[in-house]
Order: sequence, then structure tokens, then C-alpha cells
Amino acid sequence: MEFSPALTLAWAAIIVFGVVVYVILDGFDLGIGILFPFARSHEDRDIMMNSIAPVWDGNETWLVLGG
Repeated sequence: MEFSPALTLAWAAIIVFGVVVYVILDGFDLGIGILFPFARSHEDRDIMMNSIAPVWDGNETWLVLGG
């Protein structure tokens, strides 16, 4: 069995593509999660959570339909 760097690069590209697609499609609630610890008050955190609550996981339907 011979080592093929092309196969390694192909799998790395597939994994990177999957992560990039996830970050782009999950962008706004992922961003809220990243910013959440930096909110100054409990009221700011409530505003952040209430802004994404109606569509919390609706944008991840592509995972169910595509996967």
C-alpha cells in the first residue's frame, strides 16, 4: 500500500469545507454565543437571547435534510 498525499489533502479539504459551511450557516447564533460572556449586564444577555430565540435552530434544518 502506497502513501497518497492527494487522499490526505482531499479529506482535509472536505473537513475544512464542512467547518466553513457550518460557521457560515450557523453564523448569527454562533456569534451570539461567542459574544455572550462579554455582555455587561443580565439585561444585555436577555436581549441577545431573545433576539435569536424565535429562530434558534431553524437555520440548522439543512443538517437534518442533508445529512
